[in-house]
Amino acid sequence: MNNDLRFFNYFLFTQQSISTFEKCPLKFKKRYLEGLKWKSVISEELNRRREIGNNFHIMAHRYFLGIDTGFTEGIEGYEELSRWIEALKTYFPKTDDALYLPEYKLRMAKETLRLEANFDLLVVKKGGIEIWDWKTPGKNKAVDERLKGERLKGSLQSMVYLFVLKEQAQRVVQREIDCSNIRMFYWQPEPVSVLAEISYTDEMHEEFRHTLKRKIDGILEYDYGSFDKKLYRKNCMYCEFNWFCNNERVDFEAVEEDEDFLDQLDWDSIEELR
Repeated sequence: MNNDLRFFNYFLFTQQSISTFEKCPLKFKKRYLEGLKWKSVISEELNRRREIGNNFHIMAHRYFLGIDTGFTEGIEGYEELSRWIEALKTYFPKTDDALYLPEYKLRMAKETLRLEANFDLLVVKKGGIEIWDWKTPGKNKAVDERLKGERLKGSLQSMVYLFVLKEQAQRVVQREIDCSNIRMFYWQPEPVSVLAEISYTDEMHEEFRHTLKRKIDGILEYDYGSFDKKLYRKNCMYCEFNWFCNNERVDFEAVEEDEDFLDQLDWDSIEELR
């Protein structure tokens, strides 16, 4: 009997799990197939930033639900969060002609294309659907926003989110939506900026279909007996399984100095380092 979770119908791929496999197949196996979540001691600063980022997502969720944020001066990063949530309210005044769906999850399964997307916000308007994703500022707030925006446009996250929404749009609005009526935005609260805006097309959808299928099929066909850790050594210093593979602990001082790494780090992956 094959107990490899990759082949179970309920196993869904996310942008984070696919990215993890590309960085290191063994980490994917440990994290997603074996369900190992080793705890590591992370630095105080990285933990602080994780907590503030998570709190902002919670506050945004509650704002779009129309309930009180419930945050008081005692929370970590209160002054930053106060500025950020006010920026959010100013930039996104809620209107009666739009439907706001915060922290919305969509899943799909068509042959090997078994995917899950977790959206920070979907906004349904008469003209179509918008995806909004929050990017809270990192340590280096002076990072080149143009370069950051270009990375986001070409990211695996953009690919998964746009593709899944198009495929499952009927679950959201009870009708088919043309690609031309779907857009995705990456937004940061400080300084207030749309880091990237993506207008979807039929050509992009077919390209994403083939790319995602190729990536997922590669994961399904991978033989762990052929794993060569030397090919993935550059990612070890950030991995919670570094002790298992190399008898070395994660060097969080090096992590905090690597602005390129931190700029691309999302809060889900920081969770894996806890």
